Amino acid sequence: MTHSLLDTLRAVVRPGRLFGAAALIAMLSACPKGDVGAPCNHGKVEPPESKLVTFPALSCNELLCVYADSDEAPETACTDAVQCNEADPSVNRFTCDTDSGSCELRIEFVLERSMCSKKCSSDADCKDGGPTKKIVVENTKCESGFSCARIQTLGEFCCEKLCVCRDDLDDATAATIQTDCAASTQAGCCMGAGIDMPPPACGKP
Repeated sequence: MTHSLLDTLRAVVRPGRLFGAAALIAMLSACPKGDVGAPCNHGKVEPPESKLVTFPALSCNELLCVYADSDEAPETACTDAVQCNEADPSVNRFTCDTDSGSCELRIEFVLERSMCSKKCSSDADCKDGGPTKKIVVENTKCESGFSCARIQTLGEFCCEKLCVCRDDLDDATAATIQTDCAASTQAGCCMGAGIDMPPPACGKP
């Protein structure tokens, strides 16, 4: 009789454990997965001079696609791309527009380094917070992690803090933008001709 009772208890408990495990797996799989660092594109745009933020970018969770590299094309006459990449030939960042004889960003490079982003208030917002809080996509091209930084001084996202790959972030430039935005002195965004009301991001630390 005792043996039969133990078998009955085991039969009741085991399904409960299996149900609990299944519920946990379902809960984890239902958690939203972050896509910061995922590849994205800016639609039909001409190569920018440098940094670019596109909204809405429909392939990104937060609809933000960021190209954060700040290097601009050299202002030298050219006949081929080699002349435009003399400063760093290994990267192949620029191409030569033979019609104008001037260097410009290579649109393929812009796409290679464009990544989904999100608004943030600190570096912690750009990092995973455990299995139930995934922020960064797996297999991202960003090797050094993400910082919460201001990179835009014009346009809709001027002075906004965004998750930016440190591979592409110019620390000195970002620090200057951070200081100017926090002090509401960033020209073209917080102050200047035609700006009657600075955007909310101005004046915030």
